[in-house]
Amino acid sequence: MKSLLSILAICTFLIYSPVMLAADTGPATGTVAETMESGSYVYIRLEDGVWIAATSFAVSEGDKIQYSGAMEMNEFHSKSLDRTFESILFVSQAGVVGDDGAATKKVPLPGTSKIKKPVVIQAPAPGEIKPLPEGKTIADIYAESDELKNQVVSLNARVVKVNRRIMGKNWITLKDGTGSAPDNKIVATSQEELAPGDLVIVKGTLATEVDLGRGYSYKVLLEEATFSSGLE
Repeated sequence: MKSLLSILAICTFLIYSPVMLAADTGPATGTVAETMESGSYVYIRLEDGVWIAATSFAVSEGDKIQYSGAMEMNEFHSKSLDRTFESILFVSQAGVVGDDGAATKKVPLPGTSKIKKPVVIQAPAPGEIKPLPEGKTIADIYAESDELKNQVVSLNARVVKVNRRIMGKNWITLKDGTGSAPDNKIVATSQEELAPGDLVIVKGTLATEVDLGRGYSYKVLLEEATFSSGLE
Protein backbone atom coordinates (compact mmCIF):
# COMPACT_ATOMS: atom_id res chain seq x y z
CA MET A 1 0.00 0.00 0.00
CA LYS A 2 2.84 2.39 0.88
CA SER A 3 4.51 1.65 -2.45
CA LEU A 4 1.28 2.42 -4.30
CA LEU A 5 0.87 5.72 -2.45
CA SER A 6 4.49 6.65 -3.26
CA ILE A 7 3.94 5.93 -6.96
CA LEU A 8 0.75 8.00 -7.01
CA ALA A 9 2.49 10.90 -5.25
CA ILE A 10 5.37 10.87 -7.74
CA CYS A 11 3.00 10.75 -10.73
CA THR A 12 1.01 13.70 -9.34
CA PHE A 13 4.24 15.65 -8.77
CA LEU A 14 5.41 15.06 -12.34
CA ILE A 15 2.04 15.97 -13.92
CA TYR A 16 1.59 19.27 -12.09
CA SER A 17 5.20 20.46 -12.07
CA PRO A 18 7.18 22.38 -14.73
CA VAL A 19 9.01 20.32 -17.34
CA MET A 20 11.97 18.30 -16.11
CA LEU A 21 15.10 17.67 -18.17
CA ALA A 22 17.26 14.61 -17.48
CA ALA A 23 20.74 13.38 -18.48
CA ASP A 24 23.37 10.96 -17.11
CA THR A 25 26.10 11.90 -14.63
CA GLY A 26 28.18 10.56 -11.79
CA PRO A 27 28.31 11.91 -8.23
CA ALA A 28 29.09 15.63 -7.85
CA THR A 29 30.26 17.59 -4.82
CA GLY A 30 29.90 21.16 -3.63
CA THR A 31 30.14 23.40 -0.59
CA VAL A 32 26.92 24.66 0.97
CA ALA A 33 26.42 28.44 0.87
CA GLU A 34 22.74 28.57 1.97
CA THR A 35 19.97 26.22 3.06
CA MET A 36 16.20 26.53 3.35
CA GLU A 37 13.72 24.00 4.76
CA SER A 38 10.29 23.59 3.19
CA GLY A 39 8.02 20.72 4.13
CA SER A 40 9.90 17.46 3.63
CA TYR A 41 12.55 19.09 1.40
CA VAL A 42 15.76 20.98 2.00
CA TYR A 43 16.81 23.52 -0.65
CA ILE A 44 20.57 24.04 -0.87
CA ARG A 45 22.52 26.72 -2.73
CA LEU A 46 26.10 25.69 -3.42
CA GLU A 47 28.99 28.13 -3.60
CA ASP A 48 29.10 27.80 -7.40
CA GLY A 49 25.51 29.08 -7.61
CA VAL A 50 23.81 25.74 -8.32
CA TRP A 51 20.59 25.05 -6.38
CA ILE A 52 19.67 21.50 -5.38
CA ALA A 53 16.67 20.06 -3.52
CA ALA A 54 16.55 16.79 -1.60
CA THR A 55 14.53 15.03 1.05
CA SER A 56 15.39 16.84 4.29
CA PHE A 57 18.60 15.86 6.07
CA ALA A 58 20.90 17.58 8.55
CA VAL A 59 23.10 20.01 6.62
CA SER A 60 24.59 23.41 7.43
CA GLU A 61 26.33 26.31 5.69
CA GLY A 62 29.95 25.39 5.02
CA ASP A 63 29.32 21.63 4.81
CA LYS A 64 30.72 19.76 1.83
CA ILE A 65 28.06 17.54 0.27
CA GLN A 66 27.91 14.90 -2.43
CA TYR A 67 24.84 14.41 -4.62
CA SER A 68 23.83 12.31 -7.61
CA GLY A 69 20.85 11.23 -9.69
CA ALA A 70 18.54 14.16 -10.31
CA MET A 71 16.16 16.00 -12.56
CA GLU A 72 16.56 19.65 -13.46
CA MET A 73 13.50 21.84 -13.18
CA ASN A 74 13.53 25.20 -14.90
CA GLU A 75 11.48 28.15 -13.60
CA PHE A 76 10.31 26.01 -10.67
CA HIS A 77 8.03 27.90 -8.27
CA SER A 78 7.90 26.79 -4.64
CA LYS A 79 4.58 27.89 -3.19
CA SER A 80 5.72 27.29 0.40
CA LEU A 81 8.80 29.48 -0.10
CA ASP A 82 7.02 31.86 -2.51
CA ARG A 83 10.11 31.74 -4.68
CA THR A 84 10.85 30.84 -8.29
CA PHE A 85 14.11 29.04 -9.05
CA GLU A 86 15.47 29.63 -12.56
CA SER A 87 17.15 26.23 -12.39
CA ILE A 88 17.15 23.66 -9.59
CA LEU A 89 18.27 20.04 -9.37
CA PHE A 90 15.99 17.62 -7.52
CA VAL A 91 18.54 15.00 -6.48
CA SER A 92 17.91 11.33 -5.74
CA GLN A 93 20.76 11.09 -3.22
CA ALA A 94 22.56 13.68 -1.12
CA GLY A 95 24.77 13.53 1.93
CA VAL A 96 27.36 15.42 3.94
CA VAL A 97 30.92 14.36 3.14
CA GLY A 98 32.71 13.22 6.30
CA ASP A 99 36.35 13.59 7.26
CA ASP A 100 37.10 10.26 5.61
CA GLY A 101 35.81 11.60 2.28
CA ALA A 102 32.72 9.40 2.28
CA ALA A 103 29.25 10.85 1.92
CA THR A 104 27.07 10.12 4.94
CA LYS A 105 23.34 10.34 5.53
CA LYS A 106 22.47 9.64 1.91
CA VAL A 107 18.79 10.33 1.38
CA PRO A 108 16.93 8.75 -1.56
CA LEU A 109 14.32 10.75 -3.47
CA PRO A 110 12.21 8.19 -5.41
CA GLY A 111 11.14 8.83 -8.98
CA THR A 112 14.16 10.79 -10.21
CA SER A 113 16.76 10.08 -12.90
CA LYS A 114 20.37 11.12 -13.33
CA ILE A 115 21.39 14.50 -14.65
CA LYS A 116 24.60 16.29 -15.41
CA LYS A 117 25.49 19.51 -13.66
CA PRO A 118 24.09 22.47 -15.63
CA VAL A 119 26.52 24.60 -17.60
CA VAL A 120 26.85 28.02 -16.00
CA ILE A 121 27.13 30.81 -18.58
CA GLN A 122 28.46 34.15 -17.45
CA ALA A 123 25.86 36.88 -17.97
CA PRO A 124 27.14 39.86 -19.97
CA ALA A 125 28.27 42.83 -17.90
CA PRO A 126 26.51 46.19 -18.34
CA GLY A 127 27.86 47.80 -21.51
CA GLU A 128 29.54 44.61 -22.72
CA ILE A 129 27.02 44.04 -25.52
CA LYS A 130 26.47 46.97 -27.83
CA PRO A 131 22.77 47.71 -28.53
CA LEU A 132 21.58 46.79 -32.00
CA PRO A 133 21.23 49.89 -34.25
CA GLU A 134 17.50 50.62 -34.59
CA GLY A 135 16.85 47.66 -32.29
CA LYS A 136 15.97 47.35 -28.62
CA THR A 137 17.65 46.29 -25.39
CA ILE A 138 16.03 43.98 -22.87
CA ALA A 139 15.50 46.96 -20.58
CA ASP A 140 13.76 48.79 -23.45
CA ILE A 141 11.48 45.83 -24.12
CA TYR A 142 10.25 45.64 -20.52
CA ALA A 143 9.85 49.43 -20.27
CA GLU A 144 7.97 49.67 -23.58
CA SER A 145 6.15 46.33 -23.50
CA ASP A 146 2.67 47.85 -23.84
CA GLU A 147 3.65 49.76 -26.97
CA LEU A 148 5.68 46.89 -28.43
CA LYS A 149 3.06 44.16 -27.90
CA ASN A 150 2.51 42.09 -31.08
CA GLN A 151 5.29 43.95 -32.86
CA VAL A 152 8.50 42.47 -34.26
CA VAL A 153 11.52 43.51 -32.19
CA SER A 154 15.21 42.73 -32.54
CA LEU A 155 18.22 42.91 -30.23
CA ASN A 156 21.78 41.81 -29.63
CA ALA A 157 22.15 39.29 -26.78
CA ARG A 158 23.97 36.30 -25.35
CA VAL A 159 22.29 32.90 -25.02
CA VAL A 160 22.52 31.88 -21.35
CA LYS A 161 20.25 28.82 -21.37
CA VAL A 162 18.47 26.57 -23.87
CA ASN A 163 15.58 24.20 -23.09
CA ARG A 164 15.03 22.02 -26.14
CA ARG A 165 11.91 20.43 -27.59
CA ILE A 166 9.38 21.55 -25.00
CA MET A 167 5.85 21.94 -26.39
CA GLY A 168 7.35 21.52 -29.85
CA LYS A 169 9.74 24.48 -29.49
CA ASN A 170 13.16 25.43 -28.19
CA TRP A 171 13.07 27.96 -25.33
CA ILE A 172 16.11 30.24 -25.39
CA THR A 173 16.94 32.53 -22.47
CA LEU A 174 18.81 35.70 -23.47
CA LYS A 175 20.64 38.46 -21.60
CA ASP A 176 22.32 41.64 -22.84
CA GLY A 177 23.56 43.27 -19.63
CA THR A 178 20.60 45.65 -19.31
CA GLY A 179 17.66 45.67 -16.91
CA SER A 180 17.40 44.67 -13.26
CA ALA A 181 16.49 41.20 -11.98
CA PRO A 182 14.12 39.60 -12.64
CA ASP A 183 13.58 41.82 -15.70
CA ASN A 184 17.14 41.41 -17.01
CA LYS A 185 16.47 38.43 -19.28
CA ILE A 186 14.03 37.47 -22.00
CA VAL A 187 12.93 34.09 -23.30
CA ALA A 188 12.51 33.46 -27.02
CA THR A 189 10.74 30.49 -28.61
CA SER A 190 12.15 29.12 -31.84
CA GLN A 191 12.67 26.04 -34.00
CA GLU A 192 16.34 26.97 -34.39
CA GLU A 193 19.14 25.21 -32.50
CA LEU A 194 21.46 27.35 -30.38
CA ALA A 195 23.96 26.72 -27.61
CA PRO A 196 24.52 28.53 -24.31
CA GLY A 197 27.20 31.19 -24.77
CA ASP A 198 26.27 32.06 -28.37
CA LEU A 199 26.29 35.76 -29.23
CA VAL A 200 23.34 36.41 -31.49
CA ILE A 201 21.08 38.89 -33.20
CA VAL A 202 17.52 37.81 -32.41
CA LYS A 203 14.27 38.92 -34.01
CA GLY A 204 10.80 37.89 -32.88
CA THR A 205 7.22 38.97 -32.19
CA LEU A 206 6.68 40.31 -28.69
CA ALA A 207 3.93 38.75 -26.58
CA THR A 208 3.10 40.04 -23.10
CA GLU A 209 1.60 38.54 -19.93
CA VAL A 210 1.84 35.00 -21.25
CA ASP A 211 0.54 32.33 -18.83
CA LEU A 212 1.18 28.75 -19.96
CA GLY A 213 0.05 27.15 -16.70
CA ARG A 214 2.04 24.78 -14.44
CA GLY A 215 4.09 27.69 -13.10
CA TYR A 216 5.17 29.04 -16.48
CA SER A 217 4.33 32.73 -16.91
CA TYR A 218 6.17 35.51 -18.69
CA LYS A 219 5.83 39.28 -18.57
CA VAL A 220 7.32 39.33 -22.06
CA LEU A 221 8.08 36.55 -24.53
CA LEU A 222 9.63 36.63 -28.00
CA GLU A 223 7.70 34.22 -30.21
CA GLU A 224 8.74 32.59 -33.50
CA ALA A 225 12.21 34.06 -33.06
CA THR A 226 14.96 33.84 -35.67
CA PHE A 227 18.67 34.18 -34.99
CA SER A 228 21.82 35.20 -36.82
CA SER A 229 25.37 34.86 -35.57
CA GLY A 230 27.52 37.73 -34.42
CA LEU A 231 26.62 41.18 -33.20
CA GLU A 232 26.07 44.25 -35.34
